Amino acid sequence: MHKTLSILLGALLTCPACAFQVADFESGMGKAEVMEKLITQWNFDKVEEPSADTILAYDTQPELNRRYLFRFCKGKLTGFEQDIKPSMKALAIVINNYTHKYGQPVRVYANTHVVSNGEKHVLGLFWKSGADHIGVKYIILPTVEQMSLSFETSNLCYPTPRF
Repeated sequence: MHKTLSILLGALLTCPACAFQVADFESGMGKAEVMEKLITQWNFDKVEEPSADTILAYDTQPELNRRYLFRFCKGKLTGFEQDIKPSMKALAIVINNYTHKYGQPVRVYANTHVVSNGEKHVLGLFWKSGADHIGVKYIILPTVEQMSLSFETSNLCYPTPRF
């Protein structure tokens, strides 16, 4: 019985279907491999490493609304966030699609924060799929709105989902 449980747990932890995969990127990829793909295949204006465990790729023209944020734990990809053009229609479509695919959200985060130039309103909804959290975040600031999709896998470095 113990041996069977170990084999089952091992299969679940290495199951490729349990890992998120978005575009050319999937959880567990090495940081160097992600960087290589960004530089050779994605044509972003900027690719930066703001910290030892993140890569930020974006275009400098805001109207393109193209920004990818990669989070790593012990050198392996554990989180991916992609900006999309913010609109209430897009938010409703994403929530509807994710609810049909994953069921009801396992976590909803709604809050208002005071920032230097006014208020920041945040709404985040997160669904669970295997070891992954799939989320949509909508942020309203005094001068801009932001929307992003996030994909995170459970890891030892930070709790998921991240807001």
